[in-house]
Amino acid sequence: MLRRIALCLCLLAALSSACRAGDPVVVKIKEFGLGGLFSTNTLSTLVEVEAHNLTDGALSLNLSVAELNLDAEALPASETMDIPVTLASGEVRTFDVPLHVFPLEHGVVWVEASDAAGRILGRTGCRVGLNTQGRLIALLCASPEICRSLEQSILLSGTAEEQTRKSQSVRFVQLLDRPSVDWAYWPASTVIVALPVSKLSAAQRQALEIYMHAGGTLVLIEDQAADGPSLLSASPLASGRAPARVSGSARFLEPYRARAKEGQYLFVGDGKLLSFRSISSQSFADFFRPMDFSGGSPLALLDRWKNGQDAQAVGQPADERQWLMRRLGTSFRFPTFLELLLWIVGYLILVGIVNFVVLRRMGRPELGWISIPALAVLFSLLLYMVSARNHPHNFGLDEIVEYRMDPSSPIALLQARVRVSAPVRSSVAPVLPGGLNYEYAQRQPDLTGEGLIAQAAGQGIRKITLGDTWETQFTLRRWSFRDIDFHGHRVFAGNIYRDASGRFHNDSGIHYRQAIVVDRDDVFLLGNFPSGAVVDLGHVQRLPYAQETGRQLPNNQAYPGPPFAFRLTQVGRRTSEEQFRLYMKEQRSLLDQPFSLLELIRGWSPVGEDVFIETKAVFFGLSTDAALGVSLRDHSPDHKTFSLTIVTFKEWP
Repeated sequence: MLRRIALCLCLLAALSSACRAGDPVVVKIKEFGLGGLFSTNTLSTLVEVEAHNLTDGALSLNLSVAELNLDAEALPASETMDIPVTLASGEVRTFDVPLHVFPLEHGVVWVEASDAAGRILGRTGCRVGLNTQGRLIALLCASPEICRSLEQSILLSGTAEEQTRKSQSVRFVQLLDRPSVDWAYWPASTVIVALPVSKLSAAQRQALEIYMHAGGTLVLIEDQAADGPSLLSASPLASGRAPARVSGSARFLEPYRARAKEGQYLFVGDGKLLSFRSISSQSFADFFRPMDFSGGSPLALLDRWKNGQDAQAVGQPADERQWLMRRLGTSFRFPTFLELLLWIVGYLILVGIVNFVVLRRMGRPELGWISIPALAVLFSLLLYMVSARNHPHNFGLDEIVEYRMDPSSPIALLQARVRVSAPVRSSVAPVLPGGLNYEYAQRQPDLTGEGLIAQAAGQGIRKITLGDTWETQFTLRRWSFRDIDFHGHRVFAGNIYRDASGRFHNDSGIHYRQAIVVDRDDVFLLGNFPSGAVVDLGHVQRLPYAQETGRQLPNNQAYPGPPFAFRLTQVGRRTSEEQFRLYMKEQRSLLDQPFSLLELIRGWSPVGEDVFIETKAVFFGLSTDAALGVSLRDHSPDHKTFSLTIVTFKEWP
């Protein structure tokens, strides 16, 4: 078996090199993952593909990118990415392809260029890189010498035991070609910037900022990362002025760097920012010294490291998209067990009356051979018509988009769920804007108890077309739906923030039909909150926090939890019997009630100190604006769009 696999690899390599010399299009894999490394914990892995047209005329071609499993007849391990492109004579273009990669023993990333007739114009391949084990630190340096200094300072700090442990668990990758997309950095737990920011393009700076907001740790070496133009910035919260786009003279990440302290974590969104004066500073060596603990590590350093690493890792944030889709999305209601039981009882009663009473009195009991099947057919038709009366007669398209923001930046992380439903068995082709990161089929079916035919997100999607749009095609059964999840980002017109005088500002450019602000003591009802509105929180209706929370089932499935890390505790919660009674009562009443943002906090702990640890307050805003703009090719579906904006405040002026 191994001999056949080795022979297959040799043939692939020989075929690739032999064809490259005579191919009209030369395709190359310039970059795989992060320096050849990838992580199975990330949604996508970067495959940077270059295509070069060697002919004398323009070529219209299709680039196909996939991971092939050589142990399974070279079939794609996940989806195949198709990129239609037209190249002028001599033109060279590069594409950043988000591919879902699995750690196969004999996996190959394969790129093939073909024309409309299927004729192969060029091809190339490479072995799947190494799966990251342990911590991976990405280095952005002005020179290789600086990168070596960073590595030595991190690895050689501490005792001999600490140095040995770090050399075994920490990996470094020097990035000469800095990615322009944030998801390319996801395999790295830490990114260290030790080069002038002016050498980074606007897209590269934005990618680093989004990586930090999404949960990464960004480290700035101040004497190396000289001031450079910033793509987006906002004035500090304490200034009390409206955030705005600033000129190119502003520092990169100025609102955060102004508050950062030497060698101390500054929590930004789900990530962290660290700032050091120089590589040679003692604080830099001390900070990275306890990356792998030993018995001789100073307790002060260990406590500081553990506090920074684990301060928020106490509870997992919930997925509000699931609840919003359940409450606002399309659903098909099928007969419940009780309804079916009543229909069967009714059928048996009618059959008994007709056959054992009516026909006997008529003296014609032999007609039961006709009446029994006739009544069975009649009841089946009636049950079918009653069950189908509430089912939609048109295709449905639901968008639930969740935006997560920081009050100091207009950059919003995007998490979207798109539901496509069909009234008949058909093939559907959803079309979305380009730039979204598709989440492969990793989620379990969403069983909500409503009789829905649920499938894992993305199940059955084997081919995706990338370009200005994101397109795919799959088949739906009658009265069924499919959910597809996406990640990405969006830059709003401005921020949502609170100034020093306590006034709340909406400069996002989005009109919110409902809006609330929640802190450890109160729930502030902002109501209709249009773009440009300024509200004094001291003059709006407020509800006691403890009164609106605490309604949660023991299995933690009733309501969504906080959208940030929190302390997992049962202190102050109601008894299980009372929880269940209140839950069932509210579930019945929710069917007849319009959606309210207060539903998102009902499952939180009634003890505010358990929820608001690092996060001091949170804003929720529901809107029908800021949709993705999804469509169905060849269909005109019934369209529902809702967006939820969440802003978490680490500081509360």
